[in-house]
Amino acid sequence: MTGEFMIDQQTPTAPNDRQYRTRSAFDARLLPAIAALLLVLSALPIATAYSRQLATPTAGHDTALIEPLRLLHERGARLTLDEARSELAEGRFERNDHPAGNYGFRPEGMWFHLRLRNPGIEDPNWLLMVNYPLIDYLEVYIITADGNVSHRRSGDRVAFAERAIPMREPNFALSLPPGEVVEVFLRAESQSSMQVPLVVAPAADFLADRIPGNQALGMYYGVLAALGLYNLILHLSVRDRIFLWYVVYLVSFGILVAVLNGLAFQYLWPAFPDFGNRFLIVSIPLALMAMLQFSRRFLETDRHAPRLHRLINWTMLALLAESIAALFLSYRTCVLVETASVFIVTPLVLLAAFRVLPRYRPARYFLLAWSTLLISLIVYSAVSFGYLPKQPLTEYSVQIGSALEMVLLSFALAYRFNLLKAENERIQSDAREQLESRVRARTYELDATLKRLEDANRRLEDFSRRDGLTNVYNRRHLDHLLQQALTDAHDHAHPLALMLLDVDHFKQINDRHGHLAGDDCLRAVARCCREMLSGSEGTVARYGGEEFVVLLPSTGLDAAQRLAEALRERIERLLINVDGRTIPLTISIGLHCAAANALPLSGKDLIAAADEALYRAKQDGRNRVQLCAASATGS
Repeated sequence: MTGEFMIDQQTPTAPNDRQYRTRSAFDARLLPAIAALLLVLSALPIATAYSRQLATPTAGHDTALIEPLRLLHERGARLTLDEARSELAEGRFERNDHPAGNYGFRPEGMWFHLRLRNPGIEDPNWLLMVNYPLIDYLEVYIITADGNVSHRRSGDRVAFAERAIPMREPNFALSLPPGEVVEVFLRAESQSSMQVPLVVAPAADFLADRIPGNQALGMYYGVLAALGLYNLILHLSVRDRIFLWYVVYLVSFGILVAVLNGLAFQYLWPAFPDFGNRFLIVSIPLALMAMLQFSRRFLETDRHAPRLHRLINWTMLALLAESIAALFLSYRTCVLVETASVFIVTPLVLLAAFRVLPRYRPARYFLLAWSTLLISLIVYSAVSFGYLPKQPLTEYSVQIGSALEMVLLSFALAYRFNLLKAENERIQSDAREQLESRVRARTYELDATLKRLEDANRRLEDFSRRDGLTNVYNRRHLDHLLQQALTDAHDHAHPLALMLLDVDHFKQINDRHGHLAGDDCLRAVARCCREMLSGSEGTVARYGGEEFVVLLPSTGLDAAQRLAEALRERIERLLINVDGRTIPLTISIGLHCAAANALPLSGKDLIAAADEALYRAKQDGRNRVQLCAASATGS
């Protein structure tokens, strides 16, 4: 940078250029975060180079300082220019022992004296700049060789329009023709950290060489904007509020950094400096609250560390009270309290991360991210209190640390999201397996129930077909069997035989021995019929009262006669015992056998023919088998 000088630098050194190359392998799902990280890393050389050029004069030019910078601390009342000149004449101004221009927190004002000479640069338009945007009040008195005095004001408690050039650092215009000497008295006062790093440079060169620094800040806010937009889209897509809290924290921290580096004053409230100062001390606790809210939601402290979760809640309430109190308390008091709050809140977050680390894997990335922020905040606070010099990395420590932290937190969110996705898939798989197992069990139970129902229906259907007393088929089902047997006989040209049998003298049995004895006789006859038909296609049914029907499909005349006679003889041999008495039992059978070429059209015809034969059997003396006349003739 041509002709730019850092006032407190005693030994000129040429700046060294550095170039960085970053290589990274990445998961496509983390592409936005990795791209942001690369952008931050690429911005570091620019910011560093710019800061070094501000801190050192360019080789090849003599310094503009004629004598070393001297300073004076006000011990009581505010000094006027004449009083300050008197103090200088009496030798009370001290030699500057803080080359970086950092004097810590000082309630009193400070005076600086310097004599400048243009070493031969043709451009007479120079700038005097204080490279710290948060200095409250600056008053400069420029005394030319002919004794003329010009007075100007600047600082972040003075309207932005008072600055010579609209940029975020306070600055004053100097007219310094080649070879001319000017004397400068600068008074500084601030309720925050007293940092007065003075820079003198030709205006044109100064503005040209500010471009890299502005680009670095643009990259920083571009990273924040990209991460914020990306995570906002994720929140809208997956409906996970942790991404929304990340965006809230990112925005609040980004605004806070914009206030700290003077951009907010330059672009948001240039005509309201007092509002900007009040906004800063109100927003710091709110940003810390957003930090804690995101942290406890990300770390799930309510599940993993309940006691620490309650402590975080109480801390958030205290920060809320601190933010409200900042509306009424003095700026200096709030700055000191809030600086201490930073040293409380940040370790508290790290403690929470350490507590949940054994049980929560995403806490590893979270811990790494917050470590970078903690280091940057410690460095920035140490610079504010004067324990560290104002160097390139210390000056931009908050921007560098917060950008890296935001990128690493985005990594942590992506890692957490992938873990939750895998866990959800595992839970869904387990649930699906359990559901399938339950479905199989229910299906088995349902099949078993259906089988039982089918069996019950089958039994019920069979029960509806049978006679309740004798357990043989009833008359209604007999009609169905007759029609089916006739159809089969017609279809296959088979003979069909039917026996109609009647228990002889059944009324007398009921009258002499009672109806229960009669029921026993009917059951005995039915049992004999079933036993005789066992292993054949024959079917027995109760026709009504003491009458039974035996249906013999595909049975010829001879076989039907033999079966009827055997059945009659077996029943004749039955002995029915009732109350110690034996009841003789006989049956009469009417038999009709229809040849394949002479099948009747209906079951009624079959029964009518057998009934006719039964009638003749009873007429002929009972206990006999009587063949239907049509069967005997084969017609």
